[in-house]
Amino acid sequence: MNEYKNIIIGAGAAGLFLSALLNNADTLVLEKNQYPGKKLNITGKGRCNITNACSKEDLFGEIFTNQKFLYSAINDFDNNRTVDFFNNRNLKTKVERGGRIFPLSDRARDVTDCLYKNNACTFKFNERVKNIEKSEEKFIILTDENKYVCNNLVVATGGLSYPTTGSTGDGYKFLESFGHTIIEPRPALVGIETDSKYKEVFMGISLKNIEFKLIRNKKEIKSEFGEALFTHYGLSGPTILRLSPFIKKGDILSLDLKPALTDEKLNMRIQRDLDEAGNKMIKNSLNHLLLSNMIAPILELSDIDMEKNSNIINKEERQRLSNIIKNMHFKVVARRPLDEAIITDGGVKVSEINPKTMESKMVDRLFVIGEVLDVAANTGGYNLQIAFSTAYKAYLYLED
Repeated sequence: MNEYKNIIIGAGAAGLFLSALLNNADTLVLEKNQYPGKKLNITGKGRCNITNACSKEDLFGEIFTNQKFLYSAINDFDNNRTVDFFNNRNLKTKVERGGRIFPLSDRARDVTDCLYKNNACTFKFNERVKNIEKSEEKFIILTDENKYVCNNLVVATGGLSYPTTGSTGDGYKFLESFGHTIIEPRPALVGIETDSKYKEVFMGISLKNIEFKLIRNKKEIKSEFGEALFTHYGLSGPTILRLSPFIKKGDILSLDLKPALTDEKLNMRIQRDLDEAGNKMIKNSLNHLLLSNMIAPILELSDIDMEKNSNIINKEERQRLSNIIKNMHFKVVARRPLDEAIITDGGVKVSEINPKTMESKMVDRLFVIGEVLDVAANTGGYNLQIAFSTAYKAYLYLED
């Protein structure tokens, strides 16, 4: 009989990390893909943003779903320990803008290899788990090919984002069968569909050093400074991804193209540019202030005749132009679907999991780690840190 002390379902970030920590032949890793780390290999655009170099306090601040549940895990295994772990295994790292930490090689595959190669655990690929049962003190796992038995079972199956990598929500079904509550999975860190007649005009434009404010019922909920991208459906890019978990249908995303300038200074800048342009048409006078393919829509939104001479633009028109540059509104239609999201928000209800061990409070020796839990954080390496930290907590228990 195929019997093991531990079985880990899923060779993604959390499952691989746990297997590397355990590093023993009495642990079996079951993976339905042909190779390990399929999603890990494409994270960070194929470079793998392992973690972030921020302070521990800032790290907690980037977690937007069930932060308190992760206190024990991250305090035990924080971002500094993650870097040390990989460095000690000869995977050198580097810090980039925003504190993002990548492998020096810029190859996500090297992260997977670091965890998988020379790993003493037993790996079985192309093994899709169909059913899990518990009989007395043992778990019985049925796959398409085999039957396995273990003392300790770890579910590390991920969420629902990137389904082509195998993240199809299998773990939710297994855990629900053991009585666990599944908080409805929803897309997080995802693009936003907007209602704008300028989608085709703006599509493909990248913005830097801008600010988006999330407005609901005329109140500012949250804001993000940085970069954004106009797409065929609306908006994406870092600022939008970070706002996306908080966005609801009907909200307003207010774009400030010049957040470094006060209203007064922007008005003065516009006046200066128009004075220098003289009798040139205004549509040809704002190239130093705005991206060329945004000028016509912004003038239209400002209700300014774009063929009007610059030197006869009046104070009221300048003020309208300034207002649009500082407050261009986009109405939210929807978040993009889960299969386009970077991560899944939602998952196994964390009040049913012991945060000190990652063990189920409902089923002895059943452990849940990584994205299958109802935990989520911003882009920037924080979600992989959650995967590693929760894996470490399970390891401390399983090692004994």
